Amino acid sequence: MSQKLIDAVANILIQDDEFMELLELTPSSPVESIVKRIVKGIEPESVLSGESVPMLLIYIMPGRYGRNHLVYEGKFCLDIFAPSSADARLIAERAFRLFHDENLRQASLNTFRCTLAYDTDFSTGITGVKGYKAIYDVDYIRMN
Repeated sequence: MSQKLIDAVANILIQDDEFMELLELTPSSPVESIVKRIVKGIEPESVLSGESVPMLLIYIMPGRYGRNHLVYEGKFCLDIFAPSSADARLIAERAFRLFHDENLRQASLNTFRCTLAYDTDFSTGITGVKGYKAIYDVDYIRMN
């Protein structure tokens, strides 16, 4: 189920023209270009540097089963890297408008309402690279 959630989040972002523009891409960009900027996982394949940003990492945070054992109380995280803190915040703000208070709907996954649980900027220690983290709560039905 975790991979389905990551895929749904990535698909929603990739289909949004405004979000992709912030990553210097379009929804019709070649797949090779998209996977360099939108990484499904906690670690990018390439070295993070001023030339490789903006970049977004999508990964799952620990969750738990709710009172109803069929409902999983999940979390996903967006780590955003950009040349400046302002750019990183713009990307995070667009993601917020796409996810907060929305149900994520994809062919393979439907969720209950998604909410922003935590967001903050962070330092990377890399010249020309600033970071921003957003963690979202999202509940979905467990499927076997």
